[in-house]
Amino acid sequence: MYLFFVRHFNDIDHIAPVVWKMKKDKHPVAVYCINPQYDIHSDYRLQFLKSLGVTVDYLHVAFDHPRGAFGKFIYVIMQKSYALQKPHEFVVGEPPGFLIRLYRQVSWRVKSKFNVIMHKLYYGRGWERSILEQTGAQVICFDHIKPKHYMVDAFLKASRAMSIPSLALPHGVYLYTNQKTKPKAIDSRRLAKFKRYDYIIATNELRKQILVGSGIPAEKIIVLGCARYCAEWLAQNQKILPNTNDFNPPNSTKLKVVLMPSKPQARVDVDRLFKTCALLADLDGIEAMIKPHTRAPGAKNLFHGVPLPDVSHVLTAELCEWADVLLNVGSSVITEALMKGKPALYLKYLHENTTLFEELGSCWTINNEDELKKALLSLQDDINNIPYSKESVAAFVSDIVHGGDADSDVLGRYEEFIVNSSIAKQDTRLQSKALLTN
Repeated sequence: MYLFFVRHFNDIDHIAPVVWKMKKDKHPVAVYCINPQYDIHSDYRLQFLKSLGVTVDYLHVAFDHPRGAFGKFIYVIMQKSYALQKPHEFVVGEPPGFLIRLYRQVSWRVKSKFNVIMHKLYYGRGWERSILEQTGAQVICFDHIKPKHYMVDAFLKASRAMSIPSLALPHGVYLYTNQKTKPKAIDSRRLAKFKRYDYIIATNELRKQILVGSGIPAEKIIVLGCARYCAEWLAQNQKILPNTNDFNPPNSTKLKVVLMPSKPQARVDVDRLFKTCALLADLDGIEAMIKPHTRAPGAKNLFHGVPLPDVSHVLTAELCEWADVLLNVGSSVITEALMKGKPALYLKYLHENTTLFEELGSCWTINNEDELKKALLSLQDDINNIPYSKESVAAFVSDIVHGGDADSDVLGRYEEFIVNSSIAKQDTRLQSKALLTN
């Protein structure tokens, strides 16, 4: 069994295509959510995989055996406190008010002490090893997650002891070409984050070189491209996108624009970003909306009060379909827009970083607010009037989506590497056993 562990919407974006490919080719796969707060029942990609016969479940539900009376009590409290965030869990048998108050009171404490609590319930009792044994795990795949989060550290220890390969799969696309992109982006943190994995998958050579520069051995880093944005998955994802009832954009002849900024901590000029929102709201003939970065939980609240509709609740793929023009700062969603042939305006003046798509000339670089207004007015007259070429877009897609090989089968490469890593490890085990026997 090939095990995939997920935790957030973003990493599922990049892992679901790989699981889908492997299931299509009849490999035994399972997806377990290690984050009890994430609602797997409302995730259309996970439900799609489940409809194909893939095992999709919460890890603590699928392998539920807390020890002792105290452990069982804490487990119930933990499960109920998280369930309060999912209204459908309490449709039948609503608990008494005092229990709801109790669950809410301890919910934040449970979250902050997650690893401590789970250690008492599970870790150190062979729980993670028993899971690997029960599932017949051949490879375990996480996203680019720090080992200290959730139970990752325990699984890495167990998998190493059992000679099961551990892989870190991308949960995003690295696009920055400068060194210090945000305060926490330092070499020591990257090294601590990745050194425990047997292999780290990178989308492109740029990301690999950043990791090598942080002290990670080059032979552990494999460039395979981007599963999320490969054409094969984009086509499949289009078929399974849910028809949301909460996104009813105005049906007008205005130029439809979506602004997707970076995480504020990525050296973004937030004050100037607010002014840009006001500028967009005031432009005649423009229907503009904003979707804050999905991996910055505080960003949504940051934009309360801006004069643009906040469409955080709408899927990015759906917005890319709706929009005529994408405004981007440093988000990888520019990739999907470019692949769909939508004009992509890069608002360079809103942050201090430099990007790969800027250097490749595969977007419309905007240096100030006046240039933004002129560009949008130009697109109102002619949506095809863009200053970058198809060749520059193709070069960007080749680098980001295909890992530098424009003709590569991205999902096929992921599948092949994951399967072969298991075979290679098995061969090593057999060789070691033969040496010991002799």
